[in-house]
Amino acid sequence: MRVVGIDVSTKKIACVLLDSSEFQVIEFISRQKSWDQRLVELQSQFWDFVETKLSKEDSIFIEEIPFVHNRQGLIRLVHVLAMCKVAATHFNVPCTYVNVKTWKQRVVGNGNATKKDIADKAELIYGDRVSQFSQDALDALMVATYGFVLKSYKKWASKPNSLKEHYKGVIE
Repeated sequence: MRVVGIDVSTKKIACVLLDSSEFQVIEFISRQKSWDQRLVELQSQFWDFVETKLSKEDSIFIEEIPFVHNRQGLIRLVHVLAMCKVAATHFNVPCTYVNVKTWKQRVVGNGNATKKDIADKAELIYGDRVSQFSQDALDALMVATYGFVLKSYKKWASKPNSLKEHYKGVIE
């Protein structure tokens, strides 16, 4: 089971492909000055990734857009978020939006976690190798972690005897 966590901005889509404890960070970046050109460039990169690297057995979890004061910035973030959802839908990859406070609460332990809190938790879970990643990549990693745990739990919870099987010999 592979999960992709995504954090979007108007210039970058940070993705983390998580498979158990192994992960790969992929950042799609556009340096175009024109917003229209940036979106086209991000779309091209992201669609290629979804088409060539993912399958319908994988799952995408995208961080919802946090509250933004700038109307134009919000509109652009919505475009990037929607483009990611459309690509996932087009290639039949399940896609779920994740509330920012929800993943922070469940993974970091605080719905209002700071950037430092997120970095510290990522390092605790995945080790020193995460210290080289951007904050966007760390957020995507934690979103992927949230998605992986959620998918694992649903798979486990769908089998009522799995708890007994897991703890066989410990509890009877």
